[in-house]
Amino acid sequence: MFDKEAIQALQESEAISSAAGTIQAAITVDPNSAYTHGVAALPDHFTVHDLEKHMPTRRRARGGMSTEDLPSFAAYTHQHAEAGATVFVNTDSMTATAALNLGTPTAPGHADNLVTLHSKATAAFVAMKNVSSGQARQATVAEWLEDWAPHITCFAGSDTVAHGLAVQAVRNLTIEAMRKLESTEEQLSSTTSAFESVKASSKTLPTFIYVKCQPYHGFAERTFVLRLAVLTGESKPMLTLRVIRTEEHAQEMAAELAQRVRDAINPIGNEPLALIPVLIGTYHASN
Repeated sequence: MFDKEAIQALQESEAISSAAGTIQAAITVDPNSAYTHGVAALPDHFTVHDLEKHMPTRRRARGGMSTEDLPSFAAYTHQHAEAGATVFVNTDSMTATAALNLGTPTAPGHADNLVTLHSKATAAFVAMKNVSSGQARQATVAEWLEDWAPHITCFAGSDTVAHGLAVQAVRNLTIEAMRKLESTEEQLSSTTSAFESVKASSKTLPTFIYVKCQPYHGFAERTFVLRLAVLTGESKPMLTLRVIRTEEHAQEMAAELAQRVRDAINPIGNEPLALIPVLIGTYHASN
């Protein structure tokens, strides 16, 4: 006689064997069929285990590799590219991602074997973006001007301002001086000497700052023009630096990234390498 527990064990054993056969049938490609279902009905209390980790090799390549080096990105892409491999360039994040197992329309891949290139910003470009990200103290702007002097040229209108004078003007700027300068009509007749002193110092305060640098490593050098403005609403003056034509710079740098990736992935005169499409956009795999 079988007791209740023995009967339950036999039933579970038969169910497990049946489930294994059902799963195998669901994932096996039938050469005589145009498709496979890929689904199986199993009891809720069954857990499907992946045994790949116990196998000598993985069933397929998948994973992710990230780099800031374009030659390494190109080399890894060509070394591991499968049928349908495609590179997608995201111009907003300044990244490029190669889906190495994207597959083809007739034999789509899982698109989960990826390599991503992150454009590395130069120190000068990062410093410029930081100082122009919002309101800044006089000392912050003055120190930035001093630290990155080789990359910077200052202008007051159309006149060049000596770098040392520009730094000094930023450091010595006062609320009183700016307010006197703003109220010249009322004060000019009674405080001529004081106004002339303010006016003279204002000539050395830069209104435009030109920054020449590589935005990202390997990119062409470009010139950014920053407009300097003074805010006098607080007890101490605050400065703002705004990059002129920001959107145009972003578009040009994105186009340069896409071209650099194309040149690295499919170099001219290297016919033995298989051509890999380089597209603008982001690929989103859906389940």
